Amino acid sequence: MKEKFRKLLLALSPGPGGTRGVGRRLSVEALLMVGGSLACAVAVNVFYVPLKLTMGGVSGLVSIVYQLTDRGGLLPFGVMVMILNVPLLILGWRHLGRVFVIKSLIGTVLYSTAIDLTAATFTRFYNEYINRPLDVGLPDPLIYCIFGGIVYGVGLGMIFRAGFTTGGTDILAKVIKKHHRRFSLGQFILMMDVFVVLCAAIAYATEPGPSVLLAMYSGIALYLTQQLTDLVIEGFGYTKAAIIISDRSSDIAVRVMEDLDRGITGLHGQGMYTGTQKEVLLCVLPQNQVSALKRLIKGIDPKAFMIVVDSREVLGEGFEGIDL
Repeated sequence: MKEKFRKLLLALSPGPGGTRGVGRRLSVEALLMVGGSLACAVAVNVFYVPLKLTMGGVSGLVSIVYQLTDRGGLLPFGVMVMILNVPLLILGWRHLGRVFVIKSLIGTVLYSTAIDLTAATFTRFYNEYINRPLDVGLPDPLIYCIFGGIVYGVGLGMIFRAGFTTGGTDILAKVIKKHHRRFSLGQFILMMDVFVVLCAAIAYATEPGPSVLLAMYSGIALYLTQQLTDLVIEGFGYTKAAIIISDRSSDIAVRVMEDLDRGITGLHGQGMYTGTQKEVLLCVLPQNQVSALKRLIKGIDPKAFMIVVDSREVLGEGFEGIDL
């Protein structure tokens, strides 16, 4: 039994260090999970629910039902999230394996519990400190969707960075993707989220307030959520990757290592039109060194061909360590 439990812990938190490193990794993951769940609870209870904004996925469907049933007249928000996730978790168990489902279950329970336990507190906070008239009238709903999308995205990013999920359409998208490879996972999730927002526009059509405008605001919040989620998962340190093709690649490589103190890798390349063999250089460097790299290359070989692309996350020597 102990051996099975040890293997399960290693499966839930893989990484170097064996069982010694599991405790530290699980502690970091637990902090990210709790912090992410609380951030999502703030977004839902302070920004989304009061204005009838809709997030994507299962939570978005729940928010529609929650609003149409007098905000908890049927069941609390978090309880409905857990109920709707049950069939999806069963589906995931059959097609995606137990480790993924266990992490989704843990994430779903903490996320849902945080929303329900903080609902009363955050509702009072909203009424006392946020829902206050300004000199020009009530606050612009755009403020709600901007801050709601940012806070919700940060929360989801923390949960995902810890290696967990909140279940929902992530499971459905992974299962569908397994059998239909024409679309990417991101495209499936985006289509589902857009569908939920459209459902909100239709569902609120008979309710007081501009349903189409609310759907548009929800779309803005959804976009911000996706951007912030990616930013938290991939890191805040923007770096650049430079690909350099030159007849003087050796000279450039030496100068990059000496002047910029950056590593550089030579790759075998061939011009397919001319058949000429060339050394293609690859260098990853901080954004503030790109200008210096351009000047350096121009000084050595003005005819050099250079491509600079964004690198959202770089791990390893000279950059961030591989923590999670």
